[in-house]
Amino acid sequence: MQYLKDEVRNRIVNEALKEFGEKGYSGASIRGIAGKSNTSIGNIYKYYKSKEDLYENLIGSVYDRLVGYIKQFDEVELNEKAQSVFYKLVEEIMEIFNENSTEISILFNQSKGSKYENCKRIFVNFATRIFTETIQYQLSVKGRRFKDNFIIYLISYSLVESIAIIVKERHDGVEVKRLILNLIDIFYTDIINKLDSEDI
Repeated sequence: MQYLKDEVRNRIVNEALKEFGEKGYSGASIRGIAGKSNTSIGNIYKYYKSKEDLYENLIGSVYDRLVGYIKQFDEVELNEKAQSVFYKLVEEIMEIFNENSTEISILFNQSKGSKYENCKRIFVNFATRIFTETIQYQLSVKGRRFKDNFIIYLISYSLVESIAIIVKERHDGVEVKRLILNLIDIFYTDIINKLDSEDI
């Protein structure tokens, strides 16, 4: 019966999320997930080829959605309208955090040993690049440029690490979204006036 298959799959998924969340990718085991989901190891292998396949099914689609939105930032033309487009994209990314905070917590905090273990560095590099380009544009309009974007890298690193803590410690998607938006506001509001800049 399809209902029973869906019920078993849902139990496996729920227990796998708990197992990966508690033990990380490296420490989690199919045996542990089978025991907690009240099914056999062989039964899990009917649904997923391996631990890696199970992890990919749980985490991969969320990662792909995040990266998909990140790529959209590259298509935004830097002009006076760019900021409103950026905010719209950030809101859409925040919806992913709202809907999938458990998966994102695992992705950011428990992916060592998986192909996603360097994902935070990807997000830090993205944030650094986007904010560098945006601030460069805003300064150029004023006939100025900043000397070094190292401070932007530090802020972006702090933002991504803070997001990792938020999704680990807070489990309500709405609260996660609110906290991250507050952080972005705290980190980046009026940053252009806080950076060392010089005349072009």
